[in-house]
Amino acid sequence: MFHHIGETNFIFTVAIILCIFIWIYKKDYKLIGFVIVSVGGGYGLYQLLKRLIERPRPDIADQFSTFSFPSGHAVHGLLYLFAIAYVLNRLYTLTKASLIVWIVAIILALLIGISRITEARHFASDVIAGWSLGYSWFILCVWFYIKSNKIGRSEDNHSDS
Repeated sequence: MFHHIGETNFIFTVAIILCIFIWIYKKDYKLIGFVIVSVGGGYGLYQLLKRLIERPRPDIADQFSTFSFPSGHAVHGLLYLFAIAYVLNRLYTLTKASLIVWIVAIILALLIGISRITEARHFASDVIAGWSLGYSWFILCVWFYIKSNKIGRSEDNHSDS
């Protein structure tokens, strides 16, 4: 099951639904941009690394023909789950619910990555690198999102004067 919630088509579908949700309920175009850049940009980043590094996958029957490093499921799974958690925390500020959302996102991201190792589709180092890359990209996207909101607010304050 965890393999399937880390599939690219599923992730992009969820990201599109999340963007529509933000547009309907919040009209926060910067937050929509955050989702697109974090999920879409993360996809491009790990695809680039796979092609640059070209590490073969573990030897098993019926193995995929794509490269192994980093694990795309680990990168992309973490990114979309963390993006969902971040967006929900931006829209709803309930402390207990916020904690639960983040715990669920972290557990699911871990289970997606672990499923790749247990299915012998990746080496453990592929998954750890995927989580590291996904988390680093997520933090960078959050930083840019927060910075863009501060710049927008300071421009609004200057135009009021």
